[in-house]
Amino acid sequence: MASIPTTIMKLLFRTGMKRDIRDPNKLVKHLRRVMNAPLAPSLLPRGVQLKRGKVAGIPGHWLGTTDPHITILYLHGGAFIGGRLDTYHHFCGRLAHALNARVFLPDYRLAPEHPFPAATDDAFHVYRELIADPRPMVIAGDSAGGNLTLVTLLRARDHQLKMPACALAISPASDARGTLMSRQANSDSDAMLSHDIIKMATDIYLAGADPDHPYASPITADFTGLPPLLFTVSSEECLRDDTHAAAQCARDAGVPVQILERDDMPHVWPVFTFLLPEAKQDLPSIIRFLEKNLTSTQVSKAPTQTANAGTGAIAEISS
Repeated sequence: MASIPTTIMKLLFRTGMKRDIRDPNKLVKHLRRVMNAPLAPSLLPRGVQLKRGKVAGIPGHWLGTTDPHITILYLHGGAFIGGRLDTYHHFCGRLAHALNARVFLPDYRLAPEHPFPAATDDAFHVYRELIADPRPMVIAGDSAGGNLTLVTLLRARDHQLKMPACALAISPASDARGTLMSRQANSDSDAMLSHDIIKMATDIYLAGADPDHPYASPITADFTGLPPLLFTVSSEECLRDDTHAAAQCARDAGVPVQILERDDMPHVWPVFTFLLPEAKQDLPSIIRFLEKNLTSTQVSKAPTQTANAGTGAIAEISS
């Protein structure tokens, strides 16, 4: 059973965000109004500083410790239409503090003003600049940002760039075709999203582009060569099967995978560490996964050794 704060948050999402809107322009205005509004104070942990900057010409927020040894690229969610960087300050700040890291949150371009592939281009250019730094790197993102996380890995591999130590994808939107069962089956149980909201937002983002393209629907790609992946998902959300399909792609390619799945949770619940007890409880599991793979990268630079360890394994973590 969900905690009281989680139950309240789900109710707020259901009444404030989940709307039956059939007009694309009205949906854009609605999602931006909701997603870009301060949900609650997202305070930085002690010892983590915030500054604004640019990477590869893309503006964003840097969060970090005084002498960071790790780089994290975090790609925010928001249906490719909205999203507020401040929402992620506490979660990303906790990662920065725990891993002694610097985190860059890029303010990538959004649809409909900048449809596909603008967001993927921005994410890739930022990644290409950050991966050149000698510090070990992690890439992470939620929802639309989870899509961009997987797509950026595929683009980096296709361009023969160095892979990060590992990646975290929180409820990634991995199928722009909208063919997976949970999109419809969980349309009522999902407190935040619905089948129709996702479909319209995806159409706005693609603007006529091919939804089968691997950089739009990463589950149509071969995941060979990608680093270890951690997925998180709620069993009652529309993107449940997007997450499991992406995990299966990884397993099929021999990529080490872990899934952290909970019942009765809202979409992207791990991000809300400043509000939800379940997010606070699950944060150590996320940090352990990142620490383990960062340590492996630092001990041995040979990517084959990392890729072969635990090949095809999947750890199900549930409560």
